[in-house]
Amino acid sequence: MLEIPNLLMIGGNSRNAGKTTLACNIIRKLSLSHEVTALKVTSIRPGESDKHGNHSEAAFSGFSITEELNRESHKDTSAMLQAGASRVFYIRTEDSFAARAIQSFLATYNFGQPLVCESRSLRQVLVPGLFLMMIRDVAPANAKDISDYIRLADKLFAFDFDQLVLHDFIDRLYFENGKFIAE
Repeated sequence: MLEIPNLLMIGGNSRNAGKTTLACNIIRKLSLSHEVTALKVTSIRPGESDKHGNHSEAAFSGFSITEELNRESHKDTSAMLQAGASRVFYIRTEDSFAARAIQSFLATYNFGQPLVCESRSLRQVLVPGLFLMMIRDVAPANAKDISDYIRLADKLFAFDFDQLVLHDFIDRLYFENGKFIAE
């Protein structure tokens, strides 16, 4: 499995679990002393639209990588730019193309700087320097089983309850010598 020590990955058990909020808080802190690149990865199925209404058309090659340039929209990727990321990318990928998608991204955009990624599914194909999971107290009834991700997480946070713990964690998080350190 591909290991990326300069990647901090944030997953969650549902939408609105606080993944983007946590990513933005981490970006805000790290961008004071580092050039941070952020990415959001959405797993899609052929013929399925993602939460932004993008469909996987017949011409879709299994994944796409686009750079977010708009700081003014209400998208998660725009929020990452507003938080201080120097560049933000959105990766849409079918599960079977996830490894190829991240390898393509890394070949072009990984220069040892801190990478902050919002994704849960990408953890199936790589080992980040730090993997955080945000757990919403009440997940939707149709939520997927996340027990494998919980076992892989370096830290778990209950978004509805752990705000002080989250702030303390971010205060003690550093990026040195190409890797994340959580004191």
